[in-house]
Amino acid sequence: MPERDREPAAPGRAFWSGTITFGLVSIPVDLFAAVRPRRTAMKMVDTKGKALGRQYYCPKDNKKLANDEIARGFETEDGKMVVIDDEELEAVAPDKTRDIDLRRFVPLEQIPPMYFQRPYFLAPSGKSNKAYHVLAETMQRTRRVGIGSFVMRDHEYLVAILSEGGVLRAETLRFADELHTPEDLELAKRRKVPRNRATALAKEIAALTRDELDLHELSDQYAAAIQELVESKQKNGKDVVRVTGAEDEDAEAGTSNVIDLMAVLRRSLSPKATVTTADQSAEPPLAQRASAHGARKRPISTSSRKKRPAMASKSSKRPAARK
Repeated sequence: MPERDREPAAPGRAFWSGTITFGLVSIPVDLFAAVRPRRTAMKMVDTKGKALGRQYYCPKDNKKLANDEIARGFETEDGKMVVIDDEELEAVAPDKTRDIDLRRFVPLEQIPPMYFQRPYFLAPSGKSNKAYHVLAETMQRTRRVGIGSFVMRDHEYLVAILSEGGVLRAETLRFADELHTPEDLELAKRRKVPRNRATALAKEIAALTRDELDLHELSDQYAAAIQELVESKQKNGKDVVRVTGAEDEDAEAGTSNVIDLMAVLRRSLSPKATVTTADQSAEPPLAQRASAHGARKRPISTSSRKKRPAMASKSSKRPAARK
């Protein structure tokens, strides 16, 4: 991906900025990660603690490959490989815009939980935030969710905009063809359950039932054990090395160590600033968007192109969007 919206290097810094648009309404916003990285995230290093690099190798030609010798290959369902170069990917890439283009507002209950993928906070950008407040209050009062799309890191995402506590939240969504159904797994058929077993199970459930869920009880014990191990080895000076010149890996979307985001949002949501917006026009129809997340792409040697079939069968999937 030649152009990236990187995660912020400093706490409280937005890593993507754009505009929520629908009808004649335009609301500038900043995007913040709503999740922290797992504390157990580790890098691949050698036994001396030096960070490792990645090198592609062609076993057929028994050689390492330079960057200009590598292309992308789409593997079809019948096992053939279709080579796609950067220019071809660029031709089908989504337009680079900074708009979160909302096309529908639907009840929250209409979106199955399986569709939700990754959460982000949206804060008003700049000095004007009246339109942001109006949208957040209206969506929360009517329990409506905005459905649309936006482009980040040269990839188009399906997104749902929700309002909670006066703050807008963006949830990237999975596409419909990414999800299995109970019918796919032959789970849709209901079986008759003996009454005595159902009664016994209901008693077990009642014994563990609480009126409220304490999310603090859902702790990551494995991460805590890893952290304790790291601190113990660091304290004893065991297997601790100082690494210089190691290259940082590219951060994944939504994995920045963002601290105290609510404070940033509260500062951005100051009620002192105002903005005037145009009347809303009729909403355009929701376009059908095909998913390409299921496509399989493999880096292959450009020297192997002549030995690979250049056409895919009719049953092949569409190539994935460029990452």
